[in-house]
Order: sequence, then structure tokens, then C-alpha cells
Amino acid sequence: MSLPATDIDPLAGQLEHVLGAGRLPREYSNWGSQLLKRLRQPVRVALTGTAGAGKSAVADMLLGRVVIGRKAGGHMVEICHGRDERVVFEAADGTRVQQPGVLADAEVPQDAVLVRQYLPDPQLRWHSYTELPLSGSAGRQRDLLQKASAAVDIILWCSQEFGAAEQALWAGVPDSSKDHSFLVLTMADRQIMRGILADRIAALEPVAAEEFLGVYPVAAIQGLTARTSGGPSGAGLWRSSGGKQLFDDVMHQVELGRSSDLDQAEMLVRQYGAAAPSPEPAPRPAARKPQEPPQASAAKPAGAGQGLDAALERLQQRAEEMLAEEDAAGGPRADAVLGRCLEAVQELSEMLEQAPDSPAAETARETAQDGSELMVLCQLEQGEDAAIDAVTLLVQLKKELAEDSS
Repeated sequence: MSLPATDIDPLAGQLEHVLGAGRLPREYSNWGSQLLKRLRQPVRVALTGTAGAGKSAVADMLLGRVVIGRKAGGHMVEICHGRDERVVFEAADGTRVQQPGVLADAEVPQDAVLVRQYLPDPQLRWHSYTELPLSGSAGRQRDLLQKASAAVDIILWCSQEFGAAEQALWAGVPDSSKDHSFLVLTMADRQIMRGILADRIAALEPVAAEEFLGVYPVAAIQGLTARTSGGPSGAGLWRSSGGKQLFDDVMHQVELGRSSDLDQAEMLVRQYGAAAPSPEPAPRPAARKPQEPPQASAAKPAGAGQGLDAALERLQQRAEEMLAEEDAAGGPRADAVLGRCLEAVQELSEMLEQAPDSPAAETARETAQDGSELMVLCQLEQGEDAAIDAVTLLVQLKKELAEDSS
């Protein structure tokens, strides 16, 4: 859920100024636009799974209060930040009915197809929740899940057993989404009482190791009780319910994604936005974690046309020029190395743009674009470590082009 009226972080305004003034090099414009879009919306967390999986209970537990209760009724429910506590019901024709309070206490109109819950919870400025039920045919469920994967940042798959049918459904989710997803085994207390939880976790761990960040057995009702009761006994129940571990790890993912976007935007603004306005920065999410730079695409050039050969030859020439300059100067200087590496990757991107269109050329352009973004980060960080990273990246790009042109 985007918040177009107000920037979540003033850095968005600075980045918008840089983009609007045309200060970003062409090869970074799309990256900057995507960053701006992400800065103007919270990190989106989706809770999904088949009917009866306990999604609403998990959502209420994460919120620390009964917000949805038993009123979801198969509707998609979006929970986001608002100035006051209210729930909006949207019908298929786009008409909306608004009620004060929370969904759990509301009268749900019969024609409602979508529910939006607004809460004045400061944490929801940084992330939002969406309960997405999967129903209907297997094909419809796949379509819903594919759309959700493209629209959200973190997925919590809620299930009591994550059986073969669910595993087949989940298999269609892109790997990029799986890298930020959790398998939540709901109603863990009941499974403990039946004596099946330990065996179920053991059976799912090999699958979860490939498909999720981890398996999280959760007794959501007990977790919610713990959060609302407080005190030492509540803290113990919060841990033993499995809710605390899930909550902490989801928030960690939110902080990672948010801080990564902020760091990248700050670097772009610092490099290209000298004349941009500089408002007082807004506070970032608590417990900010160290960030890894965005990973280059795993896709590699799939062929070798003349454009790729020319790009490879020019990259080799650039490397030789850099070595010659370093020898003449009596050794490498970090700032010179960083500048040369950035120039080399930018030139590579320009040459690939002129190459004849083909699947191989398009893949090479994407790889070079990812490399350009990483190279900008290296240059902005400065220092010997950044120079080493830049050279390593340049060698990797050269290696990928060389392998596919042979």
C-alpha cells in the first residue's frame, strides 16, 4: 500500500529532485526510479496459504492485538498505516464503505471483495501486511500467488502441514521471492499435543532449506495472548509460542530491505544531487543492520555476437590501460582504480546498447546494468576495499562475457 501524500523518508524527495533534474546518468535512471517507488511505500509483507491455514491468527499475533479476528471471510485484507483507526470495504464495482474501528468488530458488507484496515501504528509506516487467501481451482491459486509474488517483498506461507499440493503450488514462485519467504507451521500447539510436530518439522526441513528462509512452528493464539498480557510470564509464553522468533526474523527482513533502499538512494543523491534540497532525515527503522550491496543478476549472456565480442575486447583494453597507468604511477591508487572501473563498466553498457537485439544481447545488457549499479556503490564507498571489490567485479564481468563468446 503506497502512501502518495507523504514521503515515508525525506530522502525520497531528494532522489525525486535528482531524477527530475536529469542528473542521473541514463543507465542509472531506471534503478533510481525503482528506488524512489520503494522509498514511497512500506515493505510489503504478505500472509498467504490455503483456506483454514490460520493466516488471520498469525496476522493478529504479529500486530499484537485482535484486528482481523474471524472476519476475513476469504477476502484479501490489507493492513497499513493511517491517521485514525478505520476499515474500508471495497466492492467489485469500486464503491467503498467506511467504518471506524477494526475489522474484527465491523459489519462486513455482503458485496465486499477487498478490505483495507488503517491503524495509527507507527511501525506500519515501515511495513504493511496483506492477508491473501488462496481459493478456487489450482490454476486460479497459481495465478493469485504469482501476482502476489510480484507485488510484495516478504511472504509468510501459513500451513499446518505444507503437503504435496501446497509444495507444487509454491514451486511456481520465483526464486527471488523465495529468498524472502518464511514457512509458518500454524497451530503448533495442537500438533505438539498429537505428537506429530517434531516429525513434521524434520520431514519439511530439507524442502524448507531450499524454498524458504526457515520453518517457524507457531501457536498464534498463545503468542497473541502473550503479547497482550505482558509481564515476565507473557514474555516467556511469547518465546515458547514461536511468535517471538517469527516476529523478530520478519522485522529483520523488513529492516534489511528498508535500509538497503535507503543506503542506495543516499549514495545516488550524494553522488549526483549536489543541488538537491537537503531536508532533515526522518528516523529509520530501529535496529538497522549492515547491508550487503544488491546482488548482480545470475543471468549470463547466452551467445556471442559481434557486439559482445567488441565489448569484451574493449573491456580487456581498459584493463591493460589501467595496469599501465598503475605501473607508471608506482602503484595503484584507490580513487584512480575506482574511477577507471566505473568508466569501463559504463562504456561496456553503452557498447552493448548499440549491439543488435537478440536474447544474448539483452541478457548481457541486464548483466552490465547490474554491474553498473554495484560499481557506483563501490565508487561512493571509496577506499582500498571498495577498489578491490570494483576490480573483482570488473574481472567477473569480463569472465562471463569471455565464457559465453567462446
